[in-house]
Amino acid sequence: MTLGQKLKILLKDNGMTQEDLAERLEVSRQAVGKWINDKGMPEVGKIVQISNLFGVSMDYLLKEDCDEKGVTEERAISNSGYYVSQEMLDGYLSYSKQNVKQIAGGISLFILSNVFDCFEHNSMIMSFLYWLTMTAGISIIIWNFFQTKRYQEIKKERLAFDDKVIGEFKKQRESRRKKYAVMIIVGVIILLTSSEAEYFLMTHFGQTVGNVFGWIADTAWSALIIWAGMSMHIDSIIIKNTEHTPKSGYIKRYRWIYAALPFTVIAVLIGRITNAWSYYAPIIILFCCLLVTTCKLLIESGGKDE
Repeated sequence: MTLGQKLKILLKDNGMTQEDLAERLEVSRQAVGKWINDKGMPEVGKIVQISNLFGVSMDYLLKEDCDEKGVTEERAISNSGYYVSQEMLDGYLSYSKQNVKQIAGGISLFILSNVFDCFEHNSMIMSFLYWLTMTAGISIIIWNFFQTKRYQEIKKERLAFDDKVIGEFKKQRESRRKKYAVMIIVGVIILLTSSEAEYFLMTHFGQTVGNVFGWIADTAWSALIIWAGMSMHIDSIIIKNTEHTPKSGYIKRYRWIYAALPFTVIAVLIGRITNAWSYYAPIIILFCCLLVTTCKLLIESGGKDE
């Protein structure tokens, strides 16, 4: 059977019309008509969506000699959750990384713009560069916010993977977690030592050099922590929506930890820019909260073991 013939059968078996399918896939009715009449082929992303929607494998849809008997295992996987293929997982990770780059880049430009405000000479040029860089940073963040959100099913649905796909993902995740941990540690070190370094440079090389270094250091540590925190959260979504064990309750209760890093970064920056509070205060508060959370987890796990 051709793809078009299989689509006709799937629509009939599921009581759907071509209009229903077009609406679910966010394509035109004419596009679906071409697929069903074998006058065109869906793109890979749409084939994956069709596979998930009807609970059949991509092999069944694409191979004319693949009948329904060859997809029993795929159906079982699909019925246990929203089936995510290797292609869709790679697409989600690539898309999410682009979002991280845009957000971290936008915030970095916003902070870095203060460097141009440190110079007393060429005030018009520096003022122009200041507003240009700040506007670019804000524009990138706003543009990212208003982009069409993709892969929402992965973020919201219970997920199902082939064992090989999820196994390889977990190995890569462990490797990435080490890298992200190093990024956070380096970011915290820069944060804690930058004020002393800034004071040293001010004393020996002047206030302008010290201030420029201070804003560059702020840009560096905030970018590292935001990048690492958001990237860890992206990986955790896959694990959280795949492994439905009793520990998932802990994940929900302590989900705030993933959001704490960017909020702490923002609070530190506000404290540094406005001097409304010591910019060490948010870090101390976060550390205390993490310490209390760790103690709770240890107590609860100890109670379960008894």
